[in-house]
Amino acid sequence: MKISKFLFLPVLATILSLSFFSCSESEADVVSASASTVFDFSDNENPPSQRLAVFFQVTNEVQRTESFTVSHADSGYSWIVAKPGIFTGMNKNYAYSVNLNAPEGEEIPTGNYSVTYKDAAGNEDSITFAVNYKTELLSSTAEKCREFLVNPIENVAVYDDGGELLFMGKAKSSWKTNEAILKDYKLAYTKRICYVTPGNTVICMMPSEKLKTEN
Repeated sequence: MKISKFLFLPVLATILSLSFFSCSESEADVVSASASTVFDFSDNENPPSQRLAVFFQVTNEVQRTESFTVSHADSGYSWIVAKPGIFTGMNKNYAYSVNLNAPEGEEIPTGNYSVTYKDAAGNEDSITFAVNYKTELLSSTAEKCREFLVNPIENVAVYDDGGELLFMGKAKSSWKTNEAILKDYKLAYTKRICYVTPGNTVICMMPSEKLKTEN
């Protein structure tokens, strides 16, 4: 599972950041928020681990981000992210966390959430978002998960042996075999298929596959 999470992080950042580049400017500190429920399959036999990923755009300097709190009123769950991830793109600023977990033995609740952002000067702003997914995914196997996804898009992530992301997107038409991937990416070591629903509301990460046959 440790390897699975390590490989997962750069993929999620790539997927979610794409959806924000079209957001309009606003004078509000927090412009928009998006959440994805991530189902991470470490193998083909067992149900996935589950986590919530939240990205939001802020208008002030993202380096001044101090913390943010994600809350679900109906369940009483609350996550305080003291050191959010940050990045910038196309002159826009984003803060995020991709690893919000429910209490052990519980699940990520569906419904409405709020996120409260706080900067280094103590200024706060809030925004809401919703989380929705089919509960059948919680007990699904990797092979069956697509049955519970609405119009999923299939992407592939390719990594080197250190877990660095080399490619993320729709597989090239020439990639009929692993050897074809290795021809294009000499340093490629593993790949993961990733199913993403419209709006990035649900992301299913398939088990990691080695591209090279062990001698």
